[in-house]
Amino acid sequence: MGDIRFVKALIRWHIDPSKYPCNTWLPDIIVHFGSLEGKHLTGEAWTVPVRITSLIEGTRDTYADVRFLVDDAPWHLLVSGYMFKLWAGKEVASVKVL
Repeated sequence: MGDIRFVKALIRWHIDPSKYPCNTWLPDIIVHFGSLEGKHLTGEAWTVPVRITSLIEGTRDTYADVRFLVDDAPWHLLVSGYMFKLWAGKEVASVKVL
């Protein structure tokens, strides 16, 4: 992938995001397109680096940049209004592409 593409997003965290640094890519988060069967994920999963750009005061919400790491990821889904869940050992956030 020649250029580093990303989209702006609103993230509603299920955990406290204040422990994450702003303006640094968080590498260990995935988006999962499938289901959870017991303790196993089925279907496709893609690494989604997240870069928190600002905290929204009084909430667990943040503005952020999100992207995929590889060209063959489903980039076409990252359009305004698209929503997906982030996973880091458990569901940690809901994302809405702005």
